[in-house]
Amino acid sequence: MKIVDSETKYLAREEGEFSFTLDQEREFIENCLEDENRFFLVAEIDGRIVANCSIGLIMKNKRFRHRASMGLAVCKDCWNKGIGGKMMQECIKWCEEKGLEQLELEVVTENTRALSMYQNFGFEIFGTKKHALKYGDGTYADEYHMILFLQKNKVKLK
Repeated sequence: MKIVDSETKYLAREEGEFSFTLDQEREFIENCLEDENRFFLVAEIDGRIVANCSIGLIMKNKRFRHRASMGLAVCKDCWNKGIGGKMMQECIKWCEEKGLEQLELEVVTENTRALSMYQNFGFEIFGTKKHALKYGDGTYADEYHMILFLQKNKVKLK
């Protein structure tokens, strides 16, 4: 996470803001593995972690149990190698196995590479958060809220 935070402005943190110790990160991953409502993936190349992805129910309340949200990060030197797409396939599979109806995410509107991948998987834009991120230099970035409807007989929102 410390590496990817320094490589792109499209993630939630400024460089250096990821503050988990190795033990805290290990505990986080163990908690994800033990929680049936969360799913955590890492991608490795030659023993080096190059990507991670986490997904989980938005809330455990009954009214929200049909929805999951996810986040994905890939090291810059591994962009355009299909790693993000493979992780997305696994996340969709996990959601379908859980019987979830929709998978949600946020993406910076300028992140055209990620936006294109999400749209290729069937995600649709359902809103824009203006000034969702404020960078250290005082500039802002907007985010799209995107949803992938997982059920065959899905209802389209207008």
